[in-house]
Amino acid sequence: MNPQSSPDAVPAGGFFTAAANYGVAAPRPRLLLVTLMLIALCILLITAIDFAFLSERVNYTLSMTEEKATTYEALRSNEMNTILFVTAVMGGVLALIAFGRSWARWVWLLVCMLAGSALALIWVALMFQYAPGAAMIKCAVYVMLVVLSCMLFAPSSNAWFRQLKELRNNPRRQAATPPAWQGAAPADGQAYDPYAPPGGLSGLSGAALTPVVLPPRPLTARAGLALCVLASLAGMVISLIFMPDVLAAQSVSLGTGLMKNLVYGSLIVGTIIVMLLMYFIARASNVARWIWLVLAIIGFFNSINAFKTAFVVSTLYGSLAVITQLIVLAGTILLFVPASNQWVRDTAQARRP
Repeated sequence: MNPQSSPDAVPAGGFFTAAANYGVAAPRPRLLLVTLMLIALCILLITAIDFAFLSERVNYTLSMTEEKATTYEALRSNEMNTILFVTAVMGGVLALIAFGRSWARWVWLLVCMLAGSALALIWVALMFQYAPGAAMIKCAVYVMLVVLSCMLFAPSSNAWFRQLKELRNNPRRQAATPPAWQGAAPADGQAYDPYAPPGGLSGLSGAALTPVVLPPRPLTARAGLALCVLASLAGMVISLIFMPDVLAAQSVSLGTGLMKNLVYGSLIVGTIIVMLLMYFIARASNVARWIWLVLAIIGFFNSINAFKTAFVVSTLYGSLAVITQLIVLAGTILLFVPASNQWVRDTAQARRP
């Protein structure tokens, strides 16, 4: 049985349609395309608002701090890196959804919407103190994001994701879909039987479907994955141990309530996201690899200012922070050396019909 396309699927043809369908085996539903574009616009709008009122946000934070241990430039840099990190994570998850990863919809719903709503509510509540007009706009955008997130699970989108899952599980069946066989002459003198069982599909030449053999993972990719996973887990443990001292150095009380849960919850959620990216990089996902590269670059620039605070807290903490960051950089470089690039290309080629 051939998978059926969604009723509102975009027909093939045209530059923009070809670009939108890049990396997938079936055209995306029009509703999903519109939803993804609107979500991307909402992300850009939220980021633009945060950058437009970044100075007011930093000044308000400094006014709420009793001891001026943190300078304006350092706090502004930290806030800017946080905004860029959140935008990169949301954009990365959105890209995975656009490339047909159904699990990314649930990551978006659980992490970006439910878990991220706690951070969003705190930031918007503070924003009402120094920019009430912009805070109202952000509230409206967040409401729109919630509505659009529900539209990611529309029936046409669900049908498209199921279709892609079936094609990925049986990639050789793509050669027997109607666009490939309808205009071809029968190779064995027998007409195509549309009511034949799925196991009887044999492609255009009548040869039996062969299983997909993926190329082995090279040493560079294995080493890069191991280093990134090791550094990420070690960084989370080190941060959990020294976090009270770090916040004390910045004149921020950890307490036992919302702030404590928020800090430790952010560390755990960030580690989960990293592990998910490593899992899909291990499966030769080029999209996940580039998302990791963007996050690694943002983390590197963010760590430059964090090293100063780390060495103020403890020489041991500062040294461990530098070592883990160097390990992450080494692992990331190994994921993009020629041998790893060739492995990703060969795996993508092997998965094609």
